[in-house]
Amino acid sequence: MSSKFHSFHPYVAEKILNLFTTIVKKYSKIRNTVLGIGRDCVAAPEETMEYWESELETLEDIIRMFLEIFNSSIVYSGKNNPVLLYELLHKRETFTPFQTHEKFSELIINLESILGYLTTKLEERTEDQGISVSVNCVMEVIDDVVRQWPADRLQRTARLKFEYLEESTSSEFFLPYIWTLQFSLSNLYWDTSRITLKV
Repeated sequence: MSSKFHSFHPYVAEKILNLFTTIVKKYSKIRNTVLGIGRDCVAAPEETMEYWESELETLEDIIRMFLEIFNSSIVYSGKNNPVLLYELLHKRETFTPFQTHEKFSELIINLESILGYLTTKLEERTEDQGISVSVNCVMEVIDDVVRQWPADRLQRTARLKFEYLEESTSSEFFLPYIWTLQFSLSNLYWDTSRITLKV
C-alpha cells in the first residue's frame, strides 16, 4: 500500500514522522542500556537483559518496517507526495544513525540520496536568489526536484506484501465478541436467561 500513497495531508505526514522519531528515541535508549552506554547503566540480571534484548529486536523490526514504507513511497510515488518528502527532509537527522547500521543501511540509501539532493538544491536556490528558507520555498524546491528527478537514480525495491496468519483459536475471541455486538446493537429481542455461548 505504501507504493500507492498519494497526496499526504501535512498533519498525517507530520504525525507519522513524529511516531517514527519517538520509536527511534526509545530504540536508542534501550540500545544504549543493552550495550552498557550511558551514565544510568548498571549491571542488570540476565532475565532483565533478555527482556531488553527482546524489546530491542521488536523495535528494530518496527523501524525496519517504517524505513521500508518510506523507501517504497519515495521510489514508487515520490512525485505524488511532496508533503511526505518535506517532513522527511525536516526530520532528516533522525535517519543519520542508521546510515552505518548493518540492518538498516540498505534502506537508507534511497532516503539519503533524495534528501541530500533536495538539500543541495535548496541551498543553491537560497544562495542564488538570496532568499530565506521558508515552507513555501522548500515546497517549491521539492516540487521542482521531484518533477526532474530521474527515476533510475533510486534503487528499486520489492513491493511490500504482508500476509495475514490466522490464529488457530481465533474463534475464542471472535464468537463471543460478535455475539456481544449482535446482542447489544441489534433491534432484536434476546432473552438473556437463555443465551449460552459455547466455544
